[in-house]
Amino acid sequence: MTYSEQDIIEILQRRLVKGDYVKALCHDLGINDYALFGYIKQLKDLNINVSLANKTDDIFLMINNSPDYTKENFYSIKENIDESVKIGVISDLRFGSKCEQIALLNDMYKKFAEDGVKYVIVAGNLLEGKYGSADYQKYGNSLIINVGEGQADHLIEYYPMVEGIKTLFITGDTDHTWSKELNVGEYIANARDDMIYLGPKSCTIKFNNVTFRVESLKKTGESYTVSYPPQKYIRSLPSYEDYDFILLGGTLTAQDFPKIRDTRIFTIPSAVARTPKMMAASQQNMMGSYEFEISFDKLGKMKRIVPQLSPYYVPSKENYLTIRPLELTKDEENEFVNHKRVIIEKNSLIAKFDKLYRLMKKEEKFSDLMKRLGITDNELYGIIEVLQQYGRPITVADINGELVVQKRFLKRRHYDVKPPKEELTKRTFGVVSDTHYGSIWSQPSMVNTFAYEAYNRGITDMFHIGDISDGDYHTIRPNYVNEVFLYGATAHGDYTAKTLPKYPGMMWRYICGSHDQSHSFNYGPFNFGEYLHEKRPNDTEYLGQDRGFYYYDKCKIELFHPGGGTCKTLSTKPQNGIDQMESGTKPNLSLRGHYHKVYYMMYRNIHTLLCPCNVDQSSFMMKNEIPNLMGDYFITIWYDDNGDIQYIETEPMIFDQSDVRRNDWENPTKYMKNKILTKKCL
Repeated sequence: MTYSEQDIIEILQRRLVKGDYVKALCHDLGINDYALFGYIKQLKDLNINVSLANKTDDIFLMINNSPDYTKENFYSIKENIDESVKIGVISDLRFGSKCEQIALLNDMYKKFAEDGVKYVIVAGNLLEGKYGSADYQKYGNSLIINVGEGQADHLIEYYPMVEGIKTLFITGDTDHTWSKELNVGEYIANARDDMIYLGPKSCTIKFNNVTFRVESLKKTGESYTVSYPPQKYIRSLPSYEDYDFILLGGTLTAQDFPKIRDTRIFTIPSAVARTPKMMAASQQNMMGSYEFEISFDKLGKMKRIVPQLSPYYVPSKENYLTIRPLELTKDEENEFVNHKRVIIEKNSLIAKFDKLYRLMKKEEKFSDLMKRLGITDNELYGIIEVLQQYGRPITVADINGELVVQKRFLKRRHYDVKPPKEELTKRTFGVVSDTHYGSIWSQPSMVNTFAYEAYNRGITDMFHIGDISDGDYHTIRPNYVNEVFLYGATAHGDYTAKTLPKYPGMMWRYICGSHDQSHSFNYGPFNFGEYLHEKRPNDTEYLGQDRGFYYYDKCKIELFHPGGGTCKTLSTKPQNGIDQMESGTKPNLSLRGHYHKVYYMMYRNIHTLLCPCNVDQSSFMMKNEIPNLMGDYFITIWYDDNGDIQYIETEPMIFDQSDVRRNDWENPTKYMKNKILTKKCL
């Protein structure tokens, strides 16, 4: 049998989906191998990728739509270095799942537009992905559609469009479940001019001379400790891969590692509600978005980065049936105007059922509707079942012995899911911890540098999270007497009262830690916190030993100085503590000292920070190989009437070994000017 060229092309497209050998294809098609590879070239010209693999004495051919994971993706952006630039970052959208959050996504883009964001980066997993037969049997009812093009078309139609914002995206594991049938990234980018595909899995972005990486982490099983996956990732990086910061999708968490392997890492929360499949795998899921403001020095390198997290505590009940897709353009007065987008349903079968749905009345007898549509009762029941599966609010009720089909009309709405900042209360404050005044390793000029910058920013609320003094451990650490320059409880208290920075209007609220409490173990009933307040009654407030609380209206802030040793996995200790908290007692923000670490996470709706120290690594810490991170925090929160934090900025001022001065305690203000000039965040 002789085949035409068109016949051969169609046969190859069918057979190469599963793959076949050159000899078999040549035999069946009646052509030689040279002609066969000519047709393969034609398939490639049609953007059909055919891969070749050597199999003993033959070549195996297969259509392969999987993206090239071996390629290093790179994208460059040039902006005016004299102006700061804002970028938004989101991840794990999961379009195609009934748990998708289009309303939240629209709200995020509205906030981005209002804040002047120019670029939005999506860190992978745009689609829910393919459910295999086993998963489909269990969780198929949670899907809108289980077809690659259908999920991608759904995103193309409903993903927000905002004039002036470019969306840059990588694809992740859930997107790649469709790789055999569809290159999701290229498909979406070809349909949306405002969306730029950066590549699969990861991409390095050069923003002026700021280099950062976007990567979607692979789910390799659920880890209890939320910080383990990103810490495992950073351990794998070679030293020659130098990034200013890294954005990680796929973890479904919000975390910030300000100083880890000389870079800064953020994990990006999701924009999807917890799916039944996530629940079955006991996966945590935190919804929200990040917004970063980046400023540059004269060489275009990073001068400062300020992250702002916008958490969403509760998913929206709105879905694609009731929400209007967002399309914002600017009018003549440069104000954003939302347009009504026309949605073209590309899935012909669903469109057919939707057409029947629109033909139905608000309430109609089952028999009358059956006659009007010209279908049988079995067909009508089948139609209603499909419509219910896809979220259309339609039921069959028995009213006085008569079956009645009832349809509830869904009103399309568009509203703010999260209140704008103008409707919230804003508070900015500084956080200091573990100053260890009295130790020869203490670095009071770091505290002074931070307080000086805080005062210049207009910040007068300051919190200290314990271990204000170095205490007295001479009975259990023989060498301790050689590592302090003061002896006795009152001597430490007097030095602290003299050294703790003092500026007009600045108020210090503090708790005491184990080092402060050690004075009472050696010198009888002595409360270091009360003694300090007696010495500085006008600008200090003692909140308690080890733990204290402070309230901004209903916003509850915990100051906590725990005990025990540190843990390499940063989230372990705070997670264990938070898991013991009863509902109704949890703070909105937990500030934690003691560990000399710097880290942020959101866990069980609590914003939690491990606060760094202001002391160099002592000989005790060195011998026990305890890492020591130095610095302080500027924190800004916006909270609502219930005290819930709707936005939070966490900006650390990090000090390193170049900032450490020998015998710094002798003159705490001597090195302030030098440190102020060298801090990147100033």
